Amino acid sequence: MYYNRLIDTYLAEWASRSSHKPVLLRGARQVGKSTAVRHLGERFENYVKINFEKHPEYKVLCRN
Repeated sequence: MYYNRLIDTYLAEWASRSSHKPVLLRGARQVGKSTAVRHLGERFENYVKINFEKHPEYKVLCRN
């Protein structure tokens, strides 16, 4: 069962745009970020999700 979150509104707005820039979600642990991304991914044929905790080598791709 999926519980709607406030972030879903913002992600749906992002998804409805004609051009998409990458999305980076940061925040406290265990608040539903990964679940919200998986739920959003169901709208698309393809999507990429990178977990920087599981793959810290990809952190070089982001600027602080």
